[in-house]
Amino acid sequence: MTVPDTSGVEAYCETWSGSLAVLLASLSCAGWKAQPATDAGEYPPRFRVCVSGGSEWRGRQWISFSPGDAAALFRVLQREDSNETTPAWEPEQTSTLVDLVQQWADFAANALEADFGKPSLRANAEDGPVTRSPMSRLLHVTDGTVSISALLELDESLERRLSRGEPTITQPSPAMARSRIEELVREGNLGLLLDVELEVRLHFGCRQATLREVLELTNGAVLELDREIQEPVDLLLNGRVVARGEVVVVDGNYGLRVTEVSSAQQRVSSL
Repeated sequence: MTVPDTSGVEAYCETWSGSLAVLLASLSCAGWKAQPATDAGEYPPRFRVCVSGGSEWRGRQWISFSPGDAAALFRVLQREDSNETTPAWEPEQTSTLVDLVQQWADFAANALEADFGKPSLRANAEDGPVTRSPMSRLLHVTDGTVSISALLELDESLERRLSRGEPTITQPSPAMARSRIEELVREGNLGLLLDVELEVRLHFGCRQATLREVLELTNGAVLELDREIQEPVDLLLNGRVVARGEVVVVDGNYGLRVTEVSSAQQRVSSL
């Protein structure tokens, strides 16, 4: 009898655990760490969120929380001290929980890119009776004082592909695409790429803001960025600076008057 290879599934679960730790660290002042996933056992899922994607995503998964773990999540969100009581669940908290899972899925999608291809994931609340998937693992994170668990369930299609080491998306991942671009450049076939459309972005600056500050934003609020007004703005390609310049207005649209530009080789390496 052939024993299924679970290494892909375990690596996938580790990625989701690590991404939850990153999310909670970004929402609090504590340093959260992922712990090894365990068998689900008799974990009592109460609040269940379905995570799915577009046509390129192969399979579905579900993330569930017990009442105690859901309450612990909200205490982290509200930066409240841990306690043993589980408050009554309010209907509006369901949408907040879905939003948290969506943020978690966004972190996980970025982390999954290198090994599994980057999916475009969407989180939605799932009502009705809960029937546990045969493939389920219990994920754990802790800040040294508080521990939070979440039940991760995979459908048969997703589990099978992970076990076989197959990509979870039907389209080439960005990492695979970059490898192909580098191959064309080495072969001197850069001309084949000249008509490929690329998305470039202008970066004016950034700043750190707490979740409380974001939630308290109102019309007319002003956020100060980390860049002075006379400094040039960055033109980004795949997150890398390829040029800098001054913002101008062209026929009613924003534009960029380039004052600095990276070398052609550096711009190609940003593809």
